[in-house]
Amino acid sequence: MKALPKRLLAAASFVERGSVIADVGCDHGLLPHYLIKSGISDFAYLIDKNKGPLLRAGENTERYGLSDKCALVLSDGLKSLPEYIAGGDLKGGFPDTVIITGMGGPLILRILDETPEVIRENVRSWILSPQSLIEECREGIRTRGFSIFDEKMAEDKGKHYVILRCSCQAEIQLSF
Repeated sequence: MKALPKRLLAAASFVERGSVIADVGCDHGLLPHYLIKSGISDFAYLIDKNKGPLLRAGENTERYGLSDKCALVLSDGLKSLPEYIAGGDLKGGFPDTVIITGMGGPLILRILDETPEVIRENVRSWILSPQSLIEECREGIRTRGFSIFDEKMAEDKGKHYVILRCSCQAEIQLSF
């Protein structure tokens, strides 16, 4: 399995054991595959709005023998996930952790705005890493009813990344 970049390792460190994750903009599926192979996550939804990255993620899912623990979802953000879950016979159920990395702050905020309420109700932890307009994204996260309760910085190939752990639920139990 390919080694994770430091920014994705930092995001992975926020995922609680036993989580069902949704990785929005999954690209090759590196992060969900790592989380499952490491025993951190039980099931992962690999989500991308483009077929090419989702096909690559699917190839890697098969290569690593994780087809029974991963579902590939073609979706713009989280919009199609409830319908996908309702239409399938999946072990995963609704995700309790959503990961959105490698996107600009405005796109992350748009995805949050367009997230179906049933997903928001079930997700306990949102791991977000805006690549641009970080302060504006922080403010946008707060004005959308989320609380930022932890963050990390990661340096990878000379670039600095901010990883935020958020919740939109009133109370959250942390268990690391």
